[in-house]
Amino acid sequence: MVIEPIGPALKEELLTHIDERGQVTVRCHFDSADFNLIRIWRSTYLVCYDTGHRSELLHADGIAIAPQWMPVLPGSAALFTLVFAPLPKECSAFDLVEDIPQAGGFHVAGIGRNRRDMYEVAI
Repeated sequence: MVIEPIGPALKEELLTHIDERGQVTVRCHFDSADFNLIRIWRSTYLVCYDTGHRSELLHADGIAIAPQWMPVLPGSAALFTLVFAPLPKECSAFDLVEDIPQAGGFHVAGIGRNRRDMYEVAI
């Protein structure tokens, strides 16, 4: 299943209410030198350094959900947004971990926490 892009109204609502709902938004940038196929698994989490808490993936925009694949052409980039459940208040840093039963899962270590809980990472 390919996730359809969210409309401007829903995107604005998500961005407006992030602080109220405590969601964590991670915008991901994947550069492709060669032809690649990418996807995100529902078993993708934010893992808090301080507590070990795992915040689950709630929504993905701009990327295919496993088992589907999304092509990324040579010399291009994929930009996608992941929305997660809240992190604990005491969390000061976390990892983005795609916990999958094969090699090649996304992993971004040592993301420092900020007040807005909105992040941009290169994958």
